[in-house]
Amino acid sequence: MEDLSNAMLARLQALKEEGNAEFKRGKFESAIEAYSRCLDDASDTLDKEPDVLGGACAASLSSSDSQVAEPRKESPAILKRVAELKAQILCNRALCYQRTKQFAAAEADCTRAIALHPAYVKSYYRRAVALDAQGRRKECVEDLQTCLRLQPGNKEAQEMLAGVRDKVMKEEETRVEEQLPENLLTAGLNDVLTASKRVASLRQLGAFVQERKLRRQFLRDGGLRRVAVALKSQMDSELEGNGQPHRSLESLPETTASDPVASEESKSSADAVLPVSVEAACWELLLSVVQQHQADDEDDANKALQTSVEAVNAPLQVDAPVLECRQALSGLWTPNDFLVRLRQLLRAGVARSDGLAATAANEEAGKLRTVWRGEACDRLLRTMGCVVQLQAAQFDEDASFLEACAAGLECIDSREVQRAAVAALVGVADARRRLGGRVAAVRLRHGLEKCLEDALQVVSDAEHELAGEDARSQLATASKKSDRLEAVSRLQGQTEYLIITLIALLADKDRGKEEPPDMSRLVDQLLSPYFRPCADPEESVVTLTVGLKALRLILTAAREVARAYLISASSILPYLLAAAAGGVGTAQSGAAGTAAHRRQQEAALEVLLACMDFPELRATLLEANAVPVFAKVCSESANVGCWMRARLAAALARLSVHDEDVRIQVFDSIDFYDVLDVLVSEIRAAGGDGRQVAEPSTEAKNAQKGQPMAVGEETFRFLLEIFFFLSLHGDFKARLVTGKKGARVLRTLLQVANGAGKKGASSSLTRYLLLQSLCNIMRSREDRQRQRRRKGEVGSPLADVDDEQLQQLEELFKKLPEGAKPAANGEVDLGDKALATQLRDMLLDLNVVHAIAVNVCATPPPSSNVLCAAAQALKFLCEDSRHRGRAVQEGGIRTLLVAASGLEEFPDDQRNARQAAAQLCITTNPALFSYRESLDLVPCLAPLLKDRHELLQYEGALALTNLCALSEEVRMRAWLGGVWEGFEDLMFGENELLRAAGLEGWCNLSASPTVQAEIGKKMERFAAEKQEVQDVKLLLAFTRETNNPRAQSAAVAALAMLLANEKVARCLPAYSLFGNLALSLEEAKAEQEALIVRCVSALYNVWIELSSSEAGTETRMQIVKTLQRNQQKLTGDAQHLAKEVLTAELSQTNTHTKESTPDSS
Repeated sequence: MEDLSNAMLARLQALKEEGNAEFKRGKFESAIEAYSRCLDDASDTLDKEPDVLGGACAASLSSSDSQVAEPRKESPAILKRVAELKAQILCNRALCYQRTKQFAAAEADCTRAIALHPAYVKSYYRRAVALDAQGRRKECVEDLQTCLRLQPGNKEAQEMLAGVRDKVMKEEETRVEEQLPENLLTAGLNDVLTASKRVASLRQLGAFVQERKLRRQFLRDGGLRRVAVALKSQMDSELEGNGQPHRSLESLPETTASDPVASEESKSSADAVLPVSVEAACWELLLSVVQQHQADDEDDANKALQTSVEAVNAPLQVDAPVLECRQALSGLWTPNDFLVRLRQLLRAGVARSDGLAATAANEEAGKLRTVWRGEACDRLLRTMGCVVQLQAAQFDEDASFLEACAAGLECIDSREVQRAAVAALVGVADARRRLGGRVAAVRLRHGLEKCLEDALQVVSDAEHELAGEDARSQLATASKKSDRLEAVSRLQGQTEYLIITLIALLADKDRGKEEPPDMSRLVDQLLSPYFRPCADPEESVVTLTVGLKALRLILTAAREVARAYLISASSILPYLLAAAAGGVGTAQSGAAGTAAHRRQQEAALEVLLACMDFPELRATLLEANAVPVFAKVCSESANVGCWMRARLAAALARLSVHDEDVRIQVFDSIDFYDVLDVLVSEIRAAGGDGRQVAEPSTEAKNAQKGQPMAVGEETFRFLLEIFFFLSLHGDFKARLVTGKKGARVLRTLLQVANGAGKKGASSSLTRYLLLQSLCNIMRSREDRQRQRRRKGEVGSPLADVDDEQLQQLEELFKKLPEGAKPAANGEVDLGDKALATQLRDMLLDLNVVHAIAVNVCATPPPSSNVLCAAAQALKFLCEDSRHRGRAVQEGGIRTLLVAASGLEEFPDDQRNARQAAAQLCITTNPALFSYRESLDLVPCLAPLLKDRHELLQYEGALALTNLCALSEEVRMRAWLGGVWEGFEDLMFGENELLRAAGLEGWCNLSASPTVQAEIGKKMERFAAEKQEVQDVKLLLAFTRETNNPRAQSAAVAALAMLLANEKVARCLPAYSLFGNLALSLEEAKAEQEALIVRCVSALYNVWIELSSSEAGTETRMQIVKTLQRNQQKLTGDAQHLAKEVLTAELSQTNTHTKESTPDSS
């Protein structure tokens, strides 16, 4: 056995020596072959050795001995020796590979050697050499460190490690040097480097300039000029190759003194032809320096204001570095230059990035050249749009820009190019819109017409693709289909916004003396191709859908223009009804139920719903028998989803308010109660938008528990629109009370509103529909509803009309003959007062105040219409004192404060909010209000004291009187806010209740030590001039108003509290009417206990102050005599105070008598 193992090792050693000999002779290939044979033999020996050894052992043993024979103990040692030998051979072969420059093979052999013999130092060293040769310095250092750890004294490893570290440092310095902007730009424009490296350098430079905000430095260093000139050279070289003259480089602006080498670089770059991938990267670099990025705004407050109305309509703000780059580029590239280069690229051919796989013939830097050209067109158009924004005021006269955008829109081979053209034109048009009336109005030019036509064609192409999704649904995976549809939908949405923006600019009526464009001709020119009959039924469905979408866009951008078109083209409305009913051409094409059919119905309904805003169009639709059509489609629940049924029902609900005959027809055609119940049930089940079927979610469970639930904004909006119009009918409101489903429908609506309001997801329109619907439910036909007036509104016929004049106008209007009255825009009957009262009670039980509070106090703040509706609804609820406690508990105070503060421009509605808040303060303990609410209520209610209506004055006075009894802080807020003067104004009227309310307010304010001190200082100052304070004289005068007990009692009480101040008590006896206090006590009857106590308290305070000096002895004695005369009718506190005064005076008299009597002794 031992002999066999030694023979095997000897054979392997001989093969190894043969390889070593070949290596020494420099025959590295022969050495590699010898080492390879040795490794093969070693592998074969290791595979066969167990069988060979096992067979030899078995031959020398009997059968019985073989069963108990032990395994051979020498095998592990032999295997270890073979492994070590194999590792040495691998390491030797790796050295041969290194000498023949096969470093990857050398690395592989060393790695195998390390696996066989982990402690073999040479294998680590030689692998380090191979890694160093491949430029993998980091791994090389790791192997050298391992080598030194195993053999610390290895000088070769030490020297190599030092050398590799030097290389790493130099490479790092080189890498940093290459990352400098000027070097990146040089590399990007260097035609010696590969296209991939040049693209990477340019993109890295663009990201670097954008992230570090080095645009201005990039411009000053001449980087922008170098890139622009390189691109210009590319364009000129292609023009010269085609024999077409064009402006040469000599016509460019002169080089600045700060950039002396730019001219030489420009000339050298003129001869170089840019690969298309590099050109795309150059345009991307230019775009990065001229485009205003949202990330550049560091102020978070500015980001929050970007969606506000002021920010949307404010002039376009561009950072100074970006503006400078745009101005510099505009001097190098004119709009005509952009147009020429765009045409060159488009003529060469473009493609989407998801096109055919690249091949060696048409591939460049990893992509098809057509794809690179598409990206170059994309960046070029966007860059052009940024530059043209400098001249946005005259963009309609820039034929080159408009022609370039039209060419981009016509590029059907690349959706990215179309999107870039849309973005460029939208950016410029939006910049022009923000300028408003400061510049000349946009004029209709051929270029604009072409852009509108091409944009509409883009919408048409997208519609064809989206409508055909059913046919392609089986040809693509779900993810690819979703991505494709999302991209198409995004392009369609952006293009629709472009159409709206351009038409809105053209329809601007503020043109001075300039003739407006012929919008009727333009609209007809845009829409007529899509409303013509088509031979292909399937094509006809999609074409009509595009026409309907275009008409809806015009309705959004210019309502009056679209209205005039619809009136002139009267035959289109039946066409719309047919499309909404079943789709024009769907029967012949078999498109019913398909995506094309559904999209046609949606588009038709969009237009029809917009037509409902115009009385004449609504009348035309009714004549065309629109009600049965809508009712039929709405009842087809199998083919129409929740979202579509909501829209149809909303249209019918709107028609129901046209007149009584139509209302009867609508209510006979459809059961709105069932529709509302079905919609509410589906919303509960879906917990979402309702457009798709969803599993019952936690939203439905929350709804069952009475918790807020969330649904899709659009579905909920249409549901509220149905409810809004139905709430105007007394018949429907009666069913809410008597029907079993009424409470459930209302409860669900309020739950959904709570969920949307708490998340801040509701739009102002949704909130308005909800709150105005609630307001309509609580309103009766007896509740007057006047036209809303806006403070300072220019041109409004009611801007300067007060309430009395408005009432006279209403009376005059009633006396006019029927022929002289304007046609009514709808007829409704809100029901009687009793029905409204029942509904208010019902809504209160459903926590309606909480729903109103959630939608008013949510973020973002609601519109003025929402606040007006909330104020009116809460005013209805607060009319009944039984409802006021619940209103306070559910946040009614805070809601009314928010509404009142946001309705400064709507005085009538602001008055409603203030009146409701006053009513809550009258019947509710102010201690239940929060500290902030109690303070905020004072300035909210103070204007009521000066209102023209005595009822509002009275309610405001009572509310403020209650609040002033709450705390010293509230009294100070009222004193500083002019409430004292407001109360005083009420005392000079003829209304006894107002006089009493004003004096009661003074009474509660007089409890403030600050007020007492201020009155005392004023009285002291007037006393020095021998004058009397008017307010104090007024109080003394009202102490004799015996025909108004409330006023008399309040006046005496106010004086009693003011007399707690020593200055007031010292000065008051000198007033001419001071005797009124004693007369009031004399004339008071025994049952007037409150008045008696207040009179005695006032006299007691004066007596206390006079008792400390001899000057007022006469007045003090008068007070004593008055108390003595009326002692019989004094009880309780009055009797106690009088007894104290009389006892003190008697004691003082006795003391004085004793002192004056002579001693008898």
